[in-house]
This record gives sequence, C-alpha cells and structure tokens, in this order.
Amino acid sequence: MAKVRIDSWAASLTEEQSWALYYKARALKWNEAAAWAVKEFGLDRAPSRSGFYEWLSAMRDEESSHRLNQAATAAAEAAALAKTQAKDDALIGAYKAMAAELALRTGSAKEAQKFVEMATALADRQLHAAELDIKERSQKTKDEQLKLAREKFEAAERRENAAKATVSDAKLTDEERMAKLKEIYGI
Repeated sequence: MAKVRIDSWAASLTEEQSWALYYKARALKWNEAAAWAVKEFGLDRAPSRSGFYEWLSAMRDEESSHRLNQAATAAAEAAALAKTQAKDDALIGAYKAMAAELALRTGSAKEAQKFVEMATALADRQLHAAELDIKERSQKTKDEQLKLAREKFEAAERRENAAKATVSDAKLTDEERMAKLKEIYGI
C-alpha cells in the first residue's frame, strides 16, 4: 500500500479500509467519498481536496499490484477449498478483464500487457495440459489394443499347438480327430 505520512488524515486507515474507500471514491465526488470515510471509519477530520486527490493518486499507482495480490489470494483460497488448482478459465477471464479495465483507465496498452501475458501463459499451460491428456488417453488405447492383439495371438497359438497335438495323436481315429479339431477351432 502507498506510504502515508503519520500526520495524514489517512494514517489511521487500515489497508482494507483504504481500498474500500478507494473503490468507493471511484463512483463518488471527492467530498462525498471523504464524508463517507469520516462517517464509516470514524476519522478525526475530513481530508482537504488536495490531500484526498494526492492519496487517491498514490492508491491508483498501487492498484494493479493490489489486484494481482487479490487474484493470487483468491486463487490460493479457491484451490485450498477445492483441494485442487483454481479453474484456469476463471483466472484467464479475470486477467483479461483487468487488462481491459487498466487499458481503458490509463489509455495505455503497455500498462495492461502484464495481465494479457499472464492470461496467455495460463491459456498456454491449459493447452499443454489438454495435449498431455490426449496423448495419455491415446497411449492407453494403444496399450489396450496391443494387449488385445497379444491375447488373440496367444489364443491362436494355443489352438495351433492343440491342433498339432491332435493331428499327431496316433491313438485317435479319424472321426475322433475331426471332432476334436472342430472343437478346437469352434466349428
């Protein structure tokens, strides 16, 4: 958070209160936001116009860092609750939205670039994970096909050995031999 002088009107605000006031101030006139802060947080005095705008500017400089920390904290909390990694799609969408908002607010695409890069990195990671999943499933299918082909080969080999033994068995009559061969081959 922005460094605040100890004798500043904002010195008694906690970080949470400062961000609450900052986001509230974005929708209100400065004097309305200052009056709200005095009432809500029990400030000793209302800030001057220049003091309020100075504080607002310092907070604005810290906003992108604050949002990054919030996104990381939210992702970690969601992951802890679900005992899995947070949904990448939601993070990608959040980073894109933050990039668009920052670009619109500052008029500089360069400022929003780090959010776009983070969204792109997550999308790339997601694509790589999907590719690995497809490769893994493909390998499982190939392994199953190979196992089935091996089982078929071994069964055919057993039938062939049984048929050779039957044909070479001198104790069997021709009729018994034919019956046994039909049984072996399932005819």
